[in-house]
Order: sequence, then structure tokens, then C-alpha cells
Amino acid sequence: MTDRKRKAPPEKPMPDYQVFPVGMCHMLAAVMLMVFCLSITLMLVSEIFSRWLAERRLMYLELGLLVVLVLVLATPTFLLSRGWSIFHGFLVWHNRAYLLVLSACLFTVLVDGRYEMAITGGVGLALGFAAHYFYRSERHATAVEHYRLIWEHYRSRGHNHQ
Repeated sequence: MTDRKRKAPPEKPMPDYQVFPVGMCHMLAAVMLMVFCLSITLMLVSEIFSRWLAERRLMYLELGLLVVLVLVLATPTFLLSRGWSIFHGFLVWHNRAYLLVLSACLFTVLVDGRYEMAITGGVGLALGFAAHYFYRSERHATAVEHYRLIWEHYRSRGHNHQ
């Protein structure tokens, strides 16, 4: 075993462990809203590409996109809960990317006259904006800071974090 460099402990005291720290509900709400936003985005993108792709290819595209989109949402969210606060900015950017894609898809289906899909896209856009509100809220930032501080104390004690 090799000795690991120990970081200096943070200046702020170690917060109490809590099952649901302040802001945890905001974190959960943001993730759950993004799951629904992801599903609606995938549905609209699939609807738009259905004209140009055969059903079998479209099915593979949907499955591949679903796997990638879920991993791109789940991994940073998990790392955020492990003290990697840099991923908070990534999740905000990720949410904005969904809002942009949903807006483009919504415009496309509206121009095409598929109003049922436009309503679905509008719901997805509303969910995306709600998730954006939670990601940018003070309570979400408080929860991110809570986890960052706990894990910084944990890592400063030399525990294995790999």
C-alpha cells in the first residue's frame, strides 16, 4: 500500500449527516423532471426522424439515444451527490441543451401541423423550465455545497476515493 497525500481539511466544519439535507428535495425534483423531459425529447426527435428512417433503424436510434441520454444525466447527478460540485454547472448546461432541442422540435412539429405532438412538446418544455428553476435555486446550491463539504472532509482524512 502506498501513502496517499492527504489534503488539508476544509476551513468550514463538517456538517451533520442528514438523510435529506436542505435542498435535497430540489435536487430530486430537478432530476425527476429531467427524466420526463428526456423522455419527451426522445419522443419528439423520434417523431421528426420517423419520416426519413425505416422503422427498424429508428428503433435502434431510439434505443441508442435513450442509453446515452440516461447515462449523461445519471452519471453527473451521481457524482454531484459525491461532492463533485463541478457537475452542477454541467447539469445546468445539460438542461439548457434540452430546452434548446425541445424548442426546435416544438417549432418543427408546429410548422408541420402535428398539434398533438406540439402539446406534448409544450409539456416537455414546461418540465424542462421547471427543472431549470430547481437547478438554479438557492436550496439546490445549498445541497450541492453540503455534499461537497462532507466529501471534502472525508477525502482530507485520506480515505480511498478511487
